[in-house]
Amino acid sequence: MNDDLGLLDLGRVHPDADDIGARLCQWAARVGLISTAADEQRLRGAGFHEVSAMVMPDDSADTVELYAQWITLLFHIDDEQDDDAERTPEQVTELYAAITALVQGRPVLVDSPLMSALTDLWPRTMAGMTARWRERVLAHLHRHRDAFLAQIDHRAAGTLPTPEEYPVLRRESNGMFMFDIVESACGTEVPDEMARSEAWKELCEASNDLTAWCNDIRSLAKEAANEEPTNYVAVLRHAHGCSEQEAVAEVEDQIRHRQKELVEATRQVRVQITDQPRLLQPRLGHLTTVISHIPGGHATWLDTSTRYREDG
Repeated sequence: MNDDLGLLDLGRVHPDADDIGARLCQWAARVGLISTAADEQRLRGAGFHEVSAMVMPDDSADTVELYAQWITLLFHIDDEQDDDAERTPEQVTELYAAITALVQGRPVLVDSPLMSALTDLWPRTMAGMTARWRERVLAHLHRHRDAFLAQIDHRAAGTLPTPEEYPVLRRESNGMFMFDIVESACGTEVPDEMARSEAWKELCEASNDLTAWCNDIRSLAKEAANEEPTNYVAVLRHAHGCSEQEAVAEVEDQIRHRQKELVEATRQVRVQITDQPRLLQPRLGHLTTVISHIPGGHATWLDTSTRYREDG
């Protein structure tokens, strides 16, 4: 997929990827995200550790493992949303109220494997990060919740977002908080002024959009079977009255254009980095490299993961 769409990846994989995958399965079993041998087989086949190992080939094994745990959790949340046609707004609101309580250090009343995983992950992730960073994570989590609520509304009404509405909705449902998590995993919090800059926001949003849109192409069959409205191909096909093949081609064109915007945002961020303290510059540069190569690593992962293989 990378070669066809112009996406960039580092072309390397962390040398401890297999060991990280084994530890990821052990962690998922310990917190209750998987419970059977079949669950473990699906998790290994999904290869969430592999995408983490591809976007962070030079980081410590602990860094790669933490990010892989968050990716596993993100897909677990996404599957709960997409695979449950009867999911109600009240259920989503209750879940995110529990997540908010956890992030804010208040008692959590919801008992589930997802909350067990978060209870394990959050203290390790927030360690060493500032209150400003935690506020950013929480704001992105609330937008994640609101995107799921919008999806439920569309599903209930039998409607689709417009092509103009879709990119922002998909970006939020794809989890902007994951780019805050990358900061923690890499041990480099972005200074607040830089995090609020248009260049940094565009870097993260473009990286997010590219992963989401590539995922939409690969997951189209699964989401069509679930009558899931949040898919770029389905949105364009409905709006333009075109064939699925034509809609896929249009999404691919959008991906190529967005990749160019990602390259420009990366350039602008690197200019901003030169204004930061000298000792912080290489760490911010590395973080920028990781974020700019997430779409390429994700696209390579889509070609190897068994997650959507049954969907053709």
